Amino acid sequence: MEAKQSGSREDLTKFSSRPRRRGAHDSAKQIVVMRKEDDKPTIDNLSLASLGAYMFFDDVYPESTKDLCEFIIKSNFVFPIDQVLTIMINSPGGDVYDGFGVIDLMESSRLEIQTVGIGVIASMASLMFITGTKGRRIMSKNSFVMTHQFSDYFDGKYHEMIAARPHADDLHDRCVQHYVRHTKMGPKQVKDILIGSSDRWIPAKEALKFGICDKIQDPWV
Repeated sequence: MEAKQSGSREDLTKFSSRPRRRGAHDSAKQIVVMRKEDDKPTIDNLSLASLGAYMFFDDVYPESTKDLCEFIIKSNFVFPIDQVLTIMINSPGGDVYDGFGVIDLMESSRLEIQTVGIGVIASMASLMFITGTKGRRIMSKNSFVMTHQFSDYFDGKYHEMIAARPHADDLHDRCVQHYVRHTKMGPKQVKDILIGSSDRWIPAKEALKFGICDKIQDPWV
């Protein structure tokens, strides 16, 4: 994971250095399809969004999170209070700020949100995954969580680097506290196990033990 910071918002703190999956979020864009009563639902005329579901199979970046945020916002206006939203996540992670933007919407959603981890739930995506409603955070049996410290790169004079340090400390603390709130782990465990000196790969059974997920099951159950 890497990041670059030069005092401008264009250089964003990122959690992952893995190459972006170009176009993945474009194929997952959700369009609610309005059908006539006599039309039968088919794969072609039925969207996941109309079912209250969204596939987040992309890096955590402005374009991909914009679509996910739009889904959460629209769903909160359209669906009844007993509708449970489902967000399937398979992501290598990405930008810290964009990830926390999604997290804020998830935590303030009036609808419960089920998160389903498939494949890899890495870096910033792991913080998004655990934000799902407790009891509704599912990992498939062959999925993995990967956690680590965020990284940041800064270009500037000495006094500018000193001035940037409190913000880096604040981001670190926010990540620690988010893991603490949404898992069974205390601050020391989070620092030692989840965001230690190297990447930590966590299989589903271990994630269940730590309270990162609530269930290990097939996504369809």
